[in-house]
Amino acid sequence: MIKKSVLALILLLNLTACSNKEVKKVEPASKESLGIEDKKKSSKDDTSASELQKYETSIYDYFDTITSFTAYCKNEDEYNKYKELVESEMAKYHKLFNNYDSYKDINNITTINEKAGKEKVKVDQSIIDLIKEGKKWYKETDGDINIAYGRVLQIWSDYREEGLNNKDKARLPKDEELDEASKHKNIDAIEIDENEKTVYISDPDVQIDIGGIGKGYATELIKRDLIKNGLKSGLLSVGGDVAIIGNNPKKGVDNFKIAIKDPSLSEKNPYAAIVSVKNTSVVTSGDYERFYEVDGKRYHHIIDPKTNYPSTNFKSVSVILDDIGQADALSTALFIKDLDEGKKLLEKFKAEAMWIDKDNKVYKSAGWDKFDVSDEN
Repeated sequence: MIKKSVLALILLLNLTACSNKEVKKVEPASKESLGIEDKKKSSKDDTSASELQKYETSIYDYFDTITSFTAYCKNEDEYNKYKELVESEMAKYHKLFNNYDSYKDINNITTINEKAGKEKVKVDQSIIDLIKEGKKWYKETDGDINIAYGRVLQIWSDYREEGLNNKDKARLPKDEELDEASKHKNIDAIEIDENEKTVYISDPDVQIDIGGIGKGYATELIKRDLIKNGLKSGLLSVGGDVAIIGNNPKKGVDNFKIAIKDPSLSEKNPYAAIVSVKNTSVVTSGDYERFYEVDGKRYHHIIDPKTNYPSTNFKSVSVILDDIGQADALSTALFIKDLDEGKKLLEKFKAEAMWIDKDNKVYKSAGWDKFDVSDEN
């Protein structure tokens, strides 16, 4: 499920030292050592902010990725309240939105796929909402995001896993296999009955895959619950998708700085950009996290439904948008679309984006530079 690679600098410093679900109280560090503070002229909250402590934890159990949760709280008891909410909600959505695994007494996406062409499946309201979101994005992106495209995505996943396990035998799917699977991607085959709270796939060969939207959608739900329960300042990073809650409460600081990885994976210049943001989200889709190689050529996991092959327009696309669920979907869609199409879609959502193409040329939306502070670091 991992497709992202946005690194939060504020989280990165302690990531390797955290064991599973270990809570750490992070002592203040100098501006020079952290490199994450943005100066501001004044802060009405300086007094109250000085009473807050930074706590963080890393969780390795859900969505096949690392979740990092940082919050500024008065004490560890307050932090634990939010941490327990994150863990509980992550566990819930990991099971409900899973299209790979089954769980006892839970009807999830896998259950719907297994019952395709056979029977309706009664599901939790959150699954209905997620599928409706998937149908919306199908229309918004002219089919570039298609949750009914699971058969083709599963083929690529199987070949990728085989190639990673035995690199000498890495191979590509046959075009005939992909073409046959792609005949079964009709999103209208996924039928929702909101009164009965059921989902039914009318074509037995259609399979749902929510990888392009599921993790970001779940993260947005959890972020909203954290805010509803009183959290004023924190970061929730799920597989590198970073939801920023509020502002940085440290004295003399307002924004958080988020580093975006260079898709060339350069050790000398590891970041393509550093953005200074608050109360928003930063998400990146890239070709360098989940891939395998055949005859020296990289084949990543973001598949273009028009070709049934990995999209080749870009190496990475980063999006800044308040709703991390929307940012997640947009980053995937912009990765597949050409630059002009992507800019039109981006404007509709009033988001900002940075594209890096296969020749390492960088393109930015009109408002990106107001967040970009790379030159200051």
